[in-house]
Amino acid sequence: MNLRRLLAALLPGLLALASLPQGLGAQETRPSVVAQDYDPAPAMWRLADEDTTIYLLGTVHILPEGFRWRNAQLDRIIAEVDELVLESSDEDADASMAHLDGKFLKLLEARTPTSQQLSPAARSKWRRLVELSGQPFEIVDQMPLMLALMGFGMTGMDYGPSSYEWGVESVLEREFAASGRPVGSIEDTGRVMMSLYRISDDLVLAGLEQDLIGWDGRSTDMFFGEVPDAADVTDWELEHAWARGEVQDGLDFGIPDAKLARAFHRALMTNRNRRWSAWLDERLDSPGKILVAVGAGHFEGEDSVLHFLSERGLQAERINTPVK
Repeated sequence: MNLRRLLAALLPGLLALASLPQGLGAQETRPSVVAQDYDPAPAMWRLADEDTTIYLLGTVHILPEGFRWRNAQLDRIIAEVDELVLESSDEDADASMAHLDGKFLKLLEARTPTSQQLSPAARSKWRRLVELSGQPFEIVDQMPLMLALMGFGMTGMDYGPSSYEWGVESVLEREFAASGRPVGSIEDTGRVMMSLYRISDDLVLAGLEQDLIGWDGRSTDMFFGEVPDAADVTDWELEHAWARGEVQDGLDFGIPDAKLARAFHRALMTNRNRRWSAWLDERLDSPGKILVAVGAGHFEGEDSVLHFLSERGLQAERINTPVK
């Protein structure tokens, strides 16, 4: 496995999934740099019983300012619901990570540092690589290897005109906070991070060893090659397809190693979707109307939230159609 290929493959998936809390204030929206010759209608579903209505909206977390994704139907829903539910609100995410600080620290302390898992020939080059990246060696060396490599991919990433500030969740969270309505969370951020911590080092260690031995140690560019910035991997095709209401066959992270791909997908998609369907099932027991806004990829594929709801005997009805 070539590490350059892995990082290049991971970036589009990380952009699609990333939902880091930003705490950004509202600003005046200016026209988008991205042309849209259609009226947006991102995919939405309704899950309901006698006294509860749950609207499900697939979202994109990072968008350029002015990118249009709202319409009259969605605005009516936003106005009528009692609560917004995100993957994790800023407040809940901060509390979850603070609560798990001690647990994460114990896991890190118990982990054999990456340098000690490498051969002597690769060990010195690992230190050189981390130091050239500008990251503190002792911290990176102690991190689970998958997270360390993701950090290399995300460090200094240029999102171009896109920003978390204009992503769907950030816009909605500001709007609901301004109206005094609650913003809840469908999951525990710490639990998701823990699942990434537990992806086995063995899935990437052999490839890292090989890449390090073949590296001349002179520059990170020579090691990683042309790892694209977010601006380079974003051609707006996915954003336009989402805004038109298209639902893809599934989210493919493009990871070349099959075992690693399965582990990554299971941690970030399958397991979360199964837990979310259980949360939605239970939430039907509480009367009211809520809007659940989570990443669009969670409504795609054979292990989507919709699939696990169906397994529970629940049918979420699509309430709009894709734009032609």
